[in-house]
Order: sequence, then C-alpha cells, then structure tokens
Amino acid sequence: MDAWQRHVHVSAARVIEATGAGVAFPSTRGRAGCCGALAVHAGLIGDARTMATAVMAMLPGDAPILVDSAGCGAALKDYGHLVGTDAAQVFSRRVVDIHEWLAPRVGELPVVGPAEARVAIHDPCHLRNVQRVHDHVRTVLRPFVGELVELDDEGLCCGAGGAYAALHPKMAADIRARKLDAIARSGASVVASANPGCTLHLAAAGIDVRHPVELIEKAIDG
Repeated sequence: MDAWQRHVHVSAARVIEATGAGVAFPSTRGRAGCCGALAVHAGLIGDARTMATAVMAMLPGDAPILVDSAGCGAALKDYGHLVGTDAAQVFSRRVVDIHEWLAPRVGELPVVGPAEARVAIHDPCHLRNVQRVHDHVRTVLRPFVGELVELDDEGLCCGAGGAYAALHPKMAADIRARKLDAIARSGASVVASANPGCTLHLAAAGIDVRHPVELIEKAIDG
C-alpha cells in the first residue's frame, strides 16, 4: 500500500478527518513497515513475527488502528495468534477495518453529490471471508454513489490471492477472467475494491478500480 497506493492512505485520512476525528501516524522514531501478511502467505512465519513485533512497537497506546487494506487488516487482527503474547492480543483488539469504523459514523460525513453513477462492489477475500466486514463497504459507499451493483459470481476470488498471482500467473489470469465476465455483466464502469492485490490485479486487465475511500473523498470534495 505504502509503495504503490499511497494516494489511498491520503484519501483515507481525509475521510476520517471529515467525520471530525483526528489522524495520527506511526512514531517519528521509525516506520511501522510491512505488517507481515505476505510473509505469512509464503510460510515465512518467523519473518512475519519479526515484522509484527516491529509494527506493534511503532503503534503504542490504545487508540483504534484503522486499516485500509483488507489483507493487512486480516493479518493485524491475527497478531494475537501469530505472536502469541498478551500484548499482541491487546494490539489485535485495537485493529479495525476502515469501513468497519466508518459505518456507524457515515452520517457525520457531508454529502454533496455522487462520485460515480454506477459502481460494482468487489469483495476482497480477506474482507469477506476472513474479517467478515464486507457489508460495511456497502453502508459507507451507498450515500456517495448513484447506484451500487452486486456482482453475480457469489464473491469468487479475483485471482490475486496475495502472492498467488505472481507465483501462478496462468491460473490467476484464468480466475480473473471469470471476475472480468461478472464485472462486464454488471454494466458498471467503475469497480470498488478495498485490497491492493485485488486492485492491481484487476487494473492490469484494464478495469477502472478504486478504493471505496477514494470514491467517498471524491464525493465530499465535489
């Protein structure tokens, strides 16, 4: 996210601030670095624990930790299991997906006009099947787009799968083809997805993919 989609972080911060809340970033003593999700996917559990310990040190206190990446959020919420300490359990309970946090506060956001006329929702697997908070995306997006469209593929994976698309590009492309068919059937010109792997994988096939907070920010700025 920080390397390729920093603009999403900027949009997320602006949307959070639009509710009246403040935004703080990791300690100036260092950078939080990678959450370790990709290391877990690759079976590098020791490396993932090291990364998790560094992230925990950079985010002290008891404030909620909002995450705008579905895969990262799933990993951070699992630190209690991954690291196996009481401190990690406490840390994990602070982690909240940004849509999960925004849902009860959506009424505090100004509404000027729809960002896009018709938007299809793509649920990242880590948001739908792991965190199980994908419905909140619909709650927070609905006031800011003309029409939200559900894909008819029962939430199937787009083929990104963390590092899967890099390790198995042929199979990943075949899985993505099914998702592209579902998007075409939806009639939407824009797809909302809350995970960087999904976004990059779909965008590589020519799809206009936006993070939900980008669409909300666009509506607010409008």
